[in-house]
Amino acid sequence: MRFTTSLLVAASFISAAFGCLPARDESNTGEYPYPIIGSDEASDPATTGYFINHFSLNVKNLTRSLDFYNQIFGMRHMFTLRASEHSSIAYMAHSQAGRNGTGYQTAAEMIRDKNNMAGLVELIHMDIPGLDIPASTEKSNTFGHIGMVVPDIKATQERLESFGVTVYKNAGDILPEEGPLVRAFAVQQMEEVYPEEYEAVLAVLNEVSKPLIFASDPDGNLIEIQVRDGPSIV
Repeated sequence: MRFTTSLLVAASFISAAFGCLPARDESNTGEYPYPIIGSDEASDPATTGYFINHFSLNVKNLTRSLDFYNQIFGMRHMFTLRASEHSSIAYMAHSQAGRNGTGYQTAAEMIRDKNNMAGLVELIHMDIPGLDIPASTEKSNTFGHIGMVVPDIKATQERLESFGVTVYKNAGDILPEEGPLVRAFAVQQMEEVYPEEYEAVLAVLNEVSKPLIFASDPDGNLIEIQVRDGPSIV
C-alpha cells in the first residue's frame, strides 16, 4: 500500500486542478498537474484527407484473436490474407466508419470502404514455433494500449465478466500498485529515474483513469475502455 494513501489524498486536488487551472504553454512553471492546450493553428493543407486508418497487432493465435474482438467488442472480420502456409494478415472493423450499430454492411462493402474507414484492427500472425513477442503488460514498450469507447460502462463491465475477459481494473477502482497495468504505463521506469515524482504521477494517473476499465486481449495487449459521454481529461 505504498502509495494508496497518497493517491486518495491527492485525488480532490487533482480533480480541481484539471477543472480550474488555466491552460499554460511549455515555458510556464508552477504547480503540477496542469494542462497544455493544443494550438488552434490549422494543419498543413497538403495533409488534407490524412487520417489514422488502422493499427496492427502481432498475434499468437489468429482464430483466438478474431473471436475475441468479434465476440467481445462486435468487430467484424473483413478478410484474411493467407500470405503463406504459416503467415496470415487479417482485418477487422466496425460497420460505418468505426461506430458499431449505426448501419449494417456486408463484408464486401466493408472491404470496398476499407481505405475510407477509421478504427480498423490489423492482426498479423506468424506461425513460428517458440516465437514469443511480449505485450506491453508483460514488458514496457512503445505500445501503450488500445482505446475503446462504449455507450454504457457498467453494461460493458458485466459483459467482460460474463466472457471471462482478464480485467486489471474496473470503473471506479484505484489503480493497482504493481503488475501488468503499471508495466503498460511504463511507470516503474519513472520510479527508478525520478523517484521523487513517482507517487505524484501515479496520483494523476489514478484520477484520470478512475472512470475507466482496463482489460487485456488474448495476447496481453492492454485495452482502455471509456464511456462515450464521460468526463474530459482536461
